[in-house]
Amino acid sequence: MSHKLIRKDVAPIYDRIVANFLQNQKGAFFLVTNDDIFIRTMRGALRTMGLNYDSLSTAHVSSDIWKKCRDILENNSQLVMFIESKINGRSNVFDFKSLKDSFGNSLKIICITPEVSEEHVSFIAENDVDSIIVKPISINNIIQKIAFVIKPSNLFHTEVENIKNLIDNGYFDQANLKIDMLLEEKPGSSICMIFKGDISRKNGDIKGAEVFYKEAVKESRLNLKPLQKLADLYAEAEEAKEHLKCLLLMDKISPLNHKRKINIGEQYSKTGEDEKAKKFYSDAVNIVRTQANDLLASTLMDIGVKLREVNPEQSIHFMNQALETKGGDMTREDLWMVNEMGVSLRKKGDWKGAVETYQQALNVIPNEAGLHYNMGMAYAQGKEHYKAVCEFDKAIAASADILQESPLIPFNIGMVYFQMNRLQEVERYMKVALKVDPGFERARAMIEKIGSKAD
Repeated sequence: MSHKLIRKDVAPIYDRIVANFLQNQKGAFFLVTNDDIFIRTMRGALRTMGLNYDSLSTAHVSSDIWKKCRDILENNSQLVMFIESKINGRSNVFDFKSLKDSFGNSLKIICITPEVSEEHVSFIAENDVDSIIVKPISINNIIQKIAFVIKPSNLFHTEVENIKNLIDNGYFDQANLKIDMLLEEKPGSSICMIFKGDISRKNGDIKGAEVFYKEAVKESRLNLKPLQKLADLYAEAEEAKEHLKCLLLMDKISPLNHKRKINIGEQYSKTGEDEKAKKFYSDAVNIVRTQANDLLASTLMDIGVKLREVNPEQSIHFMNQALETKGGDMTREDLWMVNEMGVSLRKKGDWKGAVETYQQALNVIPNEAGLHYNMGMAYAQGKEHYKAVCEFDKAIAASADILQESPLIPFNIGMVYFQMNRLQEVERYMKVALKVDPGFERARAMIEKIGSKAD
């Protein structure tokens, strides 16, 4: 998933939408993440728009986010929550629907993930998420993402909400009139077909509902909501064969949902197809086993982090166990563990061990910008400046946006060039740091320093 740069003439539009949300619409942001770089990026985005951090709350664990959301919404009318798809080995994705049911239209959910695989993104998308951010992401792109989620409602969106309320309250004739008006504007609209199907279903017209849901599926092939509607309809009508067909199609689009695999296995068990049932039960168990393995690795790493200052040797022992537990199953979501291990090794002075750790991770996840950058910092610690800048170049080639994540990243790169007395490069990277954060005084001081040095 690539991130497009925002044209300079368009960017202020997104800035105004986000600023208006926070200043005039009683909006707020809630970050549920352990990623300090992402938190700094969000703060940088607010600074870029001339805003303070009053509207920004953070949490490092996802255990009590319902209470936190309730507390924030007591003083604010709308909340955008940014939440990691996984924290400390626990998936948060299945919580999204419950959160939406609890807080309705007052809550928007943006899921943060470093994982770019199609099945992972599809799994997140089917769980009532409003948007997905694939890290790393620049300040400009994060503002754009937020704007798309909170943009002022247009007439179509407003009518959709009105129709939902009419159907929920049983005013089907009025709802149908409004749906027909929307269909004149957007013929074949998937959401309109779903509404038509919902009304037919509530009226007991199973065949009519089936026709409308199928139209919705046709108009939105990769959206699982119409398929889920159709699957639920067939389950209600006890049409087992059609129900199974829908479940299998959904599983093909989004294969990481272990609950659906269990449902598919159950359908095969009912028809006596035990081998097929066994396969889906086994797949479900493997997904859960992977999640349990993630939790074990995360727990070992958490122990290692807590021991870092108290007992460095024991800390590294637990961290090694964590990485061994992951083995070849490592994904981008596990890179935080690699980075923690690298930090511990570098604090101990073992920069070569840190380089080795980053390289092992690159063997599993090649061309990862963050790993190349961290490897460059390890080389810099060992005074291997040329190797360091080579890694920085690889990081930027893999993702130019890495320079926009935090002013510290271009600043640190510039400082390595300073050690090599390559002053033009130092100035270039210090200017990038100031562009990310105009108030970053350390970069400004370095520009003055190299200016006087050149004189």
